[in-house]
Amino acid sequence: MIDGPCGTLNPNSPYMREGVCTKQYPKEFREKTEENINGYPMYQRKCTESVRVGRHDLDNRWVVPYNPWLSKKFNAPINVEVCASIKSVKYLYKYVYKGHDAASIRFENENTLDHDEILSFLDG
Repeated sequence: MIDGPCGTLNPNSPYMREGVCTKQYPKEFREKTEENINGYPMYQRKCTESVRVGRHDLDNRWVVPYNPWLSKKFNAPINVEVCASIKSVKYLYKYVYKGHDAASIRFENENTLDHDEILSFLDG
C-alpha cells in the first residue's frame, strides 16, 4: 500500500496541516526497526529504486505497513502497526473494563416516610 502522496509532492492533500503531513510521510530510510518513545515502531526502510506511480516517482519511504487479509476482508485500506508500550496496555485495560454507557435515575415519592436509598436509584 502506498501513501498519498502528500507533502511537497501534493501540498493540497487532506492530510496536510501547516505544510506538514499529519501521517509523517515520507518516512526516513532506516537500517533496522527501532521503537520510539511512544511505543510505536520505526520500521526498517531500505533505500530502494523509485517506482513511477501516476505522476510521481515514489520509493520505499511511502510504503504503508498493512495486512492484505484484513484489507480484503473489510474491503478497505487498513494500516497495521505494532504498538508495544505500557501506555497501550493501560489504554486497552481501561477500554475493556470501562463498562457500558449508563445514567443514574432517581425516583422519589414525596408522600413516603419510609425511604430506601438503594432502591430509589436505578442504573439504566
